[in-house]
Amino acid sequence: MPARDAEDRLSDILDAVRDIQAFTREMAEESFLALPSEDRRTYRAIKNAVAEIGEAVKGLPGEICARHPAVDWRGLAGLRDIVSHRYFVVDLPRLWPVLRDELPVLRKAVESELARRGPESNSGQH
Repeated sequence: MPARDAEDRLSDILDAVRDIQAFTREMAEESFLALPSEDRRTYRAIKNAVAEIGEAVKGLPGEICARHPAVDWRGLAGLRDIVSHRYFVVDLPRLWPVLRDELPVLRKAVESELARRGPESNSGQH
């Protein structure tokens, strides 16, 4: 399989962010915290999307990250490791603020980077 370039990784991040935001758009924190027992499918989809974001972030060139210091790139990469390797102990009360507060900042940065590459780069499937 060919290596994924920066544009591919940015698109992966944007798709995953859009998915998480769609899953949690109308969700209150209490509902989010109840996901493991109330809606395992959504819970697992969110965990997978978080892991995808972190994996894609790990492969981004440093200059992209440097252009967007408001994004906690290192934290997002580390979050991937937590979600992927601590399968049964994801700290949902700590994850909720990341999804609520940090994903919009990440999305704006990624959309900005994709816009730098041309309009066809930012035309996701969602």
